[in-house]
Amino acid sequence: MKKLCALFCMVVVVLSTISTSALAAEPDGKVIDLGDGFYVVETITQYPMARSGNTGSGKKSDDLYYGSTLIGTATLYADFDISGSTAKPVYISVTGSGYNGGAYLRGEPTHSGNTASGTAYFKYNGIPKTLRLSLSCTADGTLK
Repeated sequence: MKKLCALFCMVVVVLSTISTSALAAEPDGKVIDLGDGFYVVETITQYPMARSGNTGSGKKSDDLYYGSTLIGTATLYADFDISGSTAKPVYISVTGSGYNGGAYLRGEPTHSGNTASGTAYFKYNGIPKTLRLSLSCTADGTLK
């Protein structure tokens, strides 16, 4: 019994010396520093192709942070027609939400060539923040 107790105490001591920062999770996506304490974690999700194989679809999401506080999320959704030699956007939408005192004001979609784009407007503590999102599609349906 004493050996078991000693072993348990030794395990507790070893585990307590491990740095908690070594256990911290890294963000899932590309981190973009916006300055002034703001940054974005950007992720792209590509959906499986439709049965016909003529449409590429996906989304790009930007999580907006101030320090370690999530204050908003903007998402650009896009569908591309890939039946020809180049991809063309056929559907574009920008949505968003505000969190922890952040306010999503509006989103504006646009496109040019094989690229769907959107602008999302936020406000946090009186500070306006504008996020620009874009998704390009190749002729084979790959999103970038």
